[in-house]
Formats: sequence, structure tokens, C-alpha cells
Amino acid sequence: MKRYSFTWWLAILPTTIVVGGPVFLWLDQQTELSVAVSLAVALASALLADLAIAAWMERIAPTRVWVGPGERLNENEIPAEKAIVVSGFNNSPEGRVSVRGETWAAAIHPGDTAELTVGTAVRIVEREGLRLLATIMPG
Repeated sequence: MKRYSFTWWLAILPTTIVVGGPVFLWLDQQTELSVAVSLAVALASALLADLAIAAWMERIAPTRVWVGPGERLNENEIPAEKAIVVSGFNNSPEGRVSVRGETWAAAIHPGDTAELTVGTAVRIVEREGLRLLATIMPG
């Protein structure tokens, strides 16, 4: 569920009903306030309760998703991220690359015949466990 989306707020709707309804009924029956003022106070109370629930939801279940090198957020997304060769690949399809300041084991993507040397920029196109598959960056 995307943060602050319609569905996200829909999950908070019961709070609006549980807080706003009783506040309105209590104010209408127990005070001399007009219906409009009672409704305004009930809506303000419900809004405050909704914001408190939203803050609580964010604290206990953050909706942040971290995508690692070569991973896809959605099935139709093309995983690609820039990396720099730091070692290996000398007459071998295996080596190590630096991505976001971390060093990862990597291999040349099958079918790619590029010669990779230290300092070469590569694109991470897939991840297999803790090994990244890299291809030479165009241009």
C-alpha cells in the first residue's frame, strides 16, 4: 500500500467514524452548540485522530522499500544501475564491482563479450544471490 494513497487513507477511515460520530452525538446532545459547530468540532477531532493513527502506522510499519543492485521493484521494470569494476575480469568472466560504495562479486552477463578492466563503468542488469551480472555501459 502506497503511503498517503487513497487506499492508505481508507485504512484510517474507521478511526474517523469511531471518533467523529460519538463526538458529534455527544456535543449535539450534551451541549447547546449548533449542529454546524458540533459537526465542525467532530470533524476536527476525527482529523486529529486520523493524523495520530497515520503517524502511528508510519512508525510501526514504514512503507519504505529498498531495492538493491540488480533487483526489480516491479516485474516489468528493467533492473539497471551503474557500477565500477574494482578488480578481476582479467581473462575471466568473474570480478568485483563497486555499487553505492559497496563491493560486490560480479560476472559478465552471458552473451556479453566485452573486455572489462579496472575503472570501467558497467551496468548491473541482474542479481543472482550475492553475485551481480554486469554488462558494459553504452556510450
